[in-house]
Amino acid sequence: MFSFPASRLRRQLHALFTPFGERSVYDSAAHCTRCGSCQQSCPSYALNKQETFSPRGRNQALRLVMERKLDPRTHKPLLEEIVNSCTLCGRCTQTCAGKIPTAEHMLELRRALNLRALSGSLYTLLSLRGKHPILFDRLVRTGLFLRRAGVVALLRKTGLTRLLGLEWINRADDLLPRRTPNLQKYLARQNIKFQQENPDLIYLPSLEAQYFLPELAASVLKSAAEKHRPVLWPNVSSGLFEYVYGDLRRSRRAVHRLIRRCEQTNLPVLTDSVDVFTFLRRAPQLFAGNKRWESKARRLAENMRFVTDFLPNKPTAFADVKTPVRLDYSALFCREGEPFDAAHKILKTLFKKNFVECLYTDADTPAFGYGFVRRNLAQDMTFQTVRTIAQTQTATVFTLSGLSALELNYSLKRLYPNARAEHVARLNG
Repeated sequence: MFSFPASRLRRQLHALFTPFGERSVYDSAAHCTRCGSCQQSCPSYALNKQETFSPRGRNQALRLVMERKLDPRTHKPLLEEIVNSCTLCGRCTQTCAGKIPTAEHMLELRRALNLRALSGSLYTLLSLRGKHPILFDRLVRTGLFLRRAGVVALLRKTGLTRLLGLEWINRADDLLPRRTPNLQKYLARQNIKFQQENPDLIYLPSLEAQYFLPELAASVLKSAAEKHRPVLWPNVSSGLFEYVYGDLRRSRRAVHRLIRRCEQTNLPVLTDSVDVFTFLRRAPQLFAGNKRWESKARRLAENMRFVTDFLPNKPTAFADVKTPVRLDYSALFCREGEPFDAAHKILKTLFKKNFVECLYTDADTPAFGYGFVRRNLAQDMTFQTVRTIAQTQTATVFTLSGLSALELNYSLKRLYPNARAEHVARLNG
């Protein structure tokens, strides 16, 4: 059995939990028969048509590295291109008969090669949310204040963001809404309770719901409050950022802290991000080999709830919509499961003939900030998404992630302003 070098083992997963049982990373990659059924669903392969950057090509690259047949030191640029061309969307897994988790394989290869997908300054900032949440909160609020004061616009106009290696600020400035009110003040103005006595549900808001889309957090709390007494847990790291862009050990520690905190309340956890939901549902594989913590992670996974569990039977904000609507399946790791099935059923029931069915080959918005990793490739993929939206004359696109809604809206405003993107939670106003 071949594996990664011993010095890297602490940075790697001990096992992957697949629909067909627990497998080592090598065994999982070796299960790929290279049949090619995944290729037509891969968004990056659809653009470049190069076998090396197809899902089966990526799996083969990982296998060759683990078998010491491909030297990472001499082929690092190629391997970095292979890893970072993958959007981690899980389309290939959806179409694969063996459910090969290619996205997980690419993350394992990224960790083994110690590759940095994000710029150093952006990575440092976002990693503070898990390590120093108070400092992170202050830095984000300071950045939003400077943006309102025109400092960011001045930096962009003078080209200093590019000179200082802060190009990600340009993209963030493009994506974020002009007004970003404080979440707790916004909820207070809306008379929405977020600190209940004797709560029976924890709301873990996404980064975008907490800082940039307070109306999303308000919709989630409003929906949950119809049957529950939710309590807001702001600025609590789920470990997802570290899992995708950082150190697996830090991701494991973040989940460890979350589990301990949840054990004190023994309450279910609600989130508005399908990426966070999917990640925490898969959290047990972080602790493979440690029966005690794997069991604790399974309890956390079982207690996870997505906002679709709390949506009303009738929409309050889109009751008069008579134009086509569709569901954007943008997500990490997989495009199927409970949140997608529930959202599809709700939208089809509400909008009937106006609901546009999506093919599995239809393009989606690249998930979880992929545009900060490969901006040009993400733009090309999003263009395909917008073209599909325009072809069906869709007016409203519902997403399962606030970040996906922000990124898609940016492209829609430029390319097809007749449509807009909304998080599915906004069905409740």
